[in-house]
Amino acid sequence: MGIMKNNNPLGTLEKCVQILTLFADSPVLQVAEIAEEMGQPRSTAYRYVAALKAHLLVEEMPNGPGYRLGPKILELAATMSRRPLREVAKPYLERISRETGETIILCGFRDHVGICLDKVEGHHALRVAYELGDTYPLHASATGKAIFANLESKERKRIIREVGLEAFTKATITDPLELERDAEHVREIGYSESDGEAIEGTRGIAAPIFSFSGRVIASIGASVPTHRSEGEDRIRLVQLLTTAAEQITRELTTQEVQSN
Repeated sequence: MGIMKNNNPLGTLEKCVQILTLFADSPVLQVAEIAEEMGQPRSTAYRYVAALKAHLLVEEMPNGPGYRLGPKILELAATMSRRPLREVAKPYLERISRETGETIILCGFRDHVGICLDKVEGHHALRVAYELGDTYPLHASATGKAIFANLESKERKRIIREVGLEAFTKATITDPLELERDAEHVREIGYSESDGEAIEGTRGIAAPIFSFSGRVIASIGASVPTHRSEGEDRIRLVQLLTTAAEQITRELTTQEVQSN
């Protein structure tokens, strides 16, 4: 765990797993209870809890003291009884690419950066190329900004602090306050745009995808040459991508409800 200094990573992992298993019997635990169950000093138990909290595996109770399982571990558990995100999203990527001729990508979120989870290639000779597994900062691309804008404020600030705001072009947003204003606008309109911020001469458009718990988990988007992203072409891409994101979110939510 990045926030702890420990010469035995396996030992740290074992202690964190031990803490998580305690929640099987008690949905809410205080640090003193965790320390007693583990036979560790309270300060040591708190460091392990802080590490789990940093990775969203546990969270503080909104009303009153104590901790409960966090959104990330609940999402991981839910994947055992539902179709994977890529499987749900694939038909939407294929349909939008077929209707527009553009390359459509599914972007995920891992270790503070965006990652290309899936793509469907367009048929235009001039297009932006993506490779599965490619990673990139969240502040420059449309798919990254759609995710970034919908993260909690503390998480956005941590990403800026730990990853930074590298400039890829003259248009890249490198000022935290400007990026926060951009994120607020993205949340208001429901989609993001990147006008030459990642690659000069291109415009990106993307919409966020949410889990059953309401946490942003991915985005669906396109990055196209600027001349193919203006006027009616831009409006059409916005409509197709935002509608697809809403439908993917609805499918993920519906199947999770049915599995409970």
